[in-house]
Amino acid sequence: MVYFYHSRKRTNNYLGKQEFELRYFIQKQVDNHGALTGYECLLRQHNADGSWSLPQQLETLPLQRVIFLLESTFKSLPTEPIQLSINLDYEQIISPEFDYFVRWAISKIAPMHLAIELNVVPGKKYPYKRRFLHYMAQTRAYGMKLEVDNVGTNTANLNSIEWMVPMIDTLKCSMRDFRKKDASVWLDLNLQFWHRFAQEQNIDLVLTGIENNEDEALAEQLHIDLRQGYLFGRPIDPIHK
Repeated sequence: MVYFYHSRKRTNNYLGKQEFELRYFIQKQVDNHGALTGYECLLRQHNADGSWSLPQQLETLPLQRVIFLLESTFKSLPTEPIQLSINLDYEQIISPEFDYFVRWAISKIAPMHLAIELNVVPGKKYPYKRRFLHYMAQTRAYGMKLEVDNVGTNTANLNSIEWMVPMIDTLKCSMRDFRKKDASVWLDLNLQFWHRFAQEQNIDLVLTGIENNEDEALAEQLHIDLRQGYLFGRPIDPIHK
């Protein structure tokens, strides 16, 4: 009752409007041997030209509608003990419905394991940090893991996540942020830094955005075993594939 009350109470739910056709696509994550380790659920919005793209204002999507969208997606996934990552916005995570959402998702995807993925924005102000940390401790006790995406090349990326590091299970770095068109370009934080940081904090590291053999060779050179990108498979619609 509390869950549905808070879901309906929201008025600024831009993506909650039914005229927006939304659907979850999935993308593979593999290990250094090419074996499947999990899937990432990626929300997409249907455009007038027939294409699907990442929607804006994700924080306005009520978790009630996320559940509705994921119901059919879950039915199309394999029943094996691999990880399923679901992207949520910070505002969705600190909402009163988050605990319910996590327990619901865990019950629906078993024997798969649940990870909630947060895309961090360097320099963004994160309010209610104490609430976030409390919710993380509570839901991680259920077996959920926290993944943090978009850790990039400048110190603002590190500053954005330092306060939540004890709750992080996985960090994701994208090749698009670390490809240098000019060798003279200086990166404040490089992939070697994030690899070392992850090891020191006992956190898994995933290299995403791997598009070709050169990208994969770099992952191999840096001993980054978890990988994701077009080289291994583009996001697909599991229901209408």
